[in-house]
Amino acid sequence: MTTKPSSEKFTEILGLILGALVVSVFATAQQVVVFGEVKLAGYVIPVFIGSVSGFFIAKWFAKLSTAKKEIQNSHERLKLVLEGSGIGLWDWYPHTDQVNFNKEWCKQLGYALDEIEPHFNTWKNLVHPDDLAQCSVDIQNHIDGKTELYQNIHRMQHKDGHWVFILARGQIIERDNNGKPFRFTGTHNDITHLKEVEHNLEESNQKLKQLSLVDGLTGLHNRRAMNERLIQEWGHWKREKNPVSILLIDVDFFKKFNDNYGHLKGDACLKQIAQILEHNAKRTNDIAVRFGGEEFLIILAGTTRSEALIIAENIHNDITRLAIPHKDSEVGNLVTVSIGVNGCDDTQDCPSFNSIIEGADIALYKAKESGRHKTCLYNA
Repeated sequence: MTTKPSSEKFTEILGLILGALVVSVFATAQQVVVFGEVKLAGYVIPVFIGSVSGFFIAKWFAKLSTAKKEIQNSHERLKLVLEGSGIGLWDWYPHTDQVNFNKEWCKQLGYALDEIEPHFNTWKNLVHPDDLAQCSVDIQNHIDGKTELYQNIHRMQHKDGHWVFILARGQIIERDNNGKPFRFTGTHNDITHLKEVEHNLEESNQKLKQLSLVDGLTGLHNRRAMNERLIQEWGHWKREKNPVSILLIDVDFFKKFNDNYGHLKGDACLKQIAQILEHNAKRTNDIAVRFGGEEFLIILAGTTRSEALIIAENIHNDITRLAIPHKDSEVGNLVTVSIGVNGCDDTQDCPSFNSIIEGADIALYKAKESGRHKTCLYNA
C-alpha cells in the first residue's frame, strides 16, 4: 500500500480549509445582501461545497506539482546520463538555421558552450571539406523522405587542429504546414577511437594476408600467392593477348647436398638461390615463388617464351657465380639448377592457367633427363 507524502496531505487539508473559508465569505456576503442578517444554517451547504471543491482543487495542484517534480527529476537524470555517456545533442531549425548545441557536443571538439555560435554555419565550417558533400546528400535524402533516419560518419576539426571522427544521427521531428522541416534534432558521437581500432585491424589484416602469401624460409611468395598471380596473368592473356611466361626451377641433386652438408647449410643454400631469383624477377608484376622443397617458380608478366629463355640463362650464370660447393653433384662441384620454361605468346596458346605449369614441369623433367644444369622450353 502506497503512503502519500506528508506535503501532499498538507496541501489537501489546506485546500479543504481554504475552500470552506472562501465559500463561507461569499455565503456571508450573500446573506447580508439578501436577508440583511447572518444565519448559521445558511453555511452548511456552502461550507460543504467549498470544502469539497477546495479539496479537489488542492489535490489537482498537488498532483501537478508532483508531476513537475518528476519531469524535472527525469530531466536531471537524462542530463546526467547524457553527460556521462558523452553524447552530443543538437537541435536545428532550418527556417532560421539556428542550431542549439549541448555542452557535450562542444566538448567533443574541444570547445566550451559559450565559444560556439548556435548557427548551422558553425557545424558546416568545422566539417572536413572532403566529407561535407556526402553529409549534405544524406541530410537531403532524409528531408526528401528517402531515409527514415539521417546518419553519416564524417570528420570535424577539433579546436587544437586535429580531426575527429563523428557519427551523426538525426531525424526531423516537426514540419511546417508546407511539409518543410521545422525542427531537426539528433546526436553526435565521437568515434575516433573506434576508427583507430578499425584502421589498426585493417593494417593487421593486411600484414596477416601478406604473411599468408610469403614462404617462411626464403621470404619469396608461396604457392597461394603464385596461384592468385598466375590466374590474373592468364586472364590478361585470354582477354588482351598479353604474354606471360614461367620458369620452373629445381636445384640439382639437392637431397645429396642436404645429406652431406646438413639441413642448416641446405637452408642457407636455398636462401641464396632465392635472392638470385628475386633479383631476376625485378619488374613490378614479376614474382619469384618457393614452389616446394628445392623447387622454385618465377612468373614473368608481359614476357614471351623467347625472352624467358634469356632470363633463365641469366639465372644459370648468377647461381654459378655464387660458387656454392657441392662435391656430391653429378654435374660438377658447385650447386646448379635445371629450368623448365613455358608460357603464352604468339607462338603458343594456353587453354588454362594450370596448363602453363604442366608444360613447364614437362620441360623441367626434360632438362633433368638431358643431364641437368640445363634449360628446356616446352612446345605443345
